[in-house]
Amino acid sequence: MIAIELNPTRGGLIKNEKGTLIWSEALADGRQAVAKLYRRSLATWCRSLATGFRVQREFDGLSQLEAHGIPCSVPLFWCYGHFGLHGWGEILVTEWVAQSQTLRDLLMTRSEVGKPLDLAPLFADVARMHAVGIHHGGLRMRNILVKDFPEWPVFVFIDMSRFHRFPQDIRGTRMARYDLMFLCQGLLPYFSEDEILLWLAGYDISESKRMDLLARLKRFRSTSFLRRCIGAEFNGHAMMARFLTFFSRNAPANQHHSGSSFH
Repeated sequence: MIAIELNPTRGGLIKNEKGTLIWSEALADGRQAVAKLYRRSLATWCRSLATGFRVQREFDGLSQLEAHGIPCSVPLFWCYGHFGLHGWGEILVTEWVAQSQTLRDLLMTRSEVGKPLDLAPLFADVARMHAVGIHHGGLRMRNILVKDFPEWPVFVFIDMSRFHRFPQDIRGTRMARYDLMFLCQGLLPYFSEDEILLWLAGYDISESKRMDLLARLKRFRSTSFLRRCIGAEFNGHAMMARFLTFFSRNAPANQHHSGSSFH
């Protein structure tokens, strides 16, 4: 069993906002970890007992990335309950990613960094993630860590609380397109259109679709309302995909007909 002390002042405080507390601390086995506490009202906490907890979804998403060898913050455990002075809440603990900072923070200080940043490996990892049916759902620069820059940069995915898992490759779908649009929108102020088009080619998108995506980006505005709407839409897609998978595996043999398919 892994234990942590609910005492952020003894570790390194990373974030302290009304609903979120994040800190680092050393575990009993010597590993450095990051703990995220999401404070909840009692009503929200009780509702989560039925609908599922944010940290559970994030743990599941990170676990699936880890299982497929895609760089991520390695999840250790999650829990929920009443945490003394912090009240009702839920906690996710992941391994500390040493020598890293978010992609957003790195690009904001990019003028001070001598070596240019090549994002081709990042787009290749996004393609791998989508190929195994994983939709990140929050693919923004603040949810990507850059480790060991500038020597050997590695891009590490974090914060998978909006992820969805599908039984098939999702490249070319609306889910994949929105992941890419959220990512590219954040990159446009720092990189040229030609650089982004080159990295999209590495994702294996045809030239016509790359140009279409770039045109959409120029009209695209990421808002909390849009994120909620597409989150609800993709929740529906994921539920339907799970239902169809379950149905196809459990339908009686006489209900299978050669030459038929679902569209």
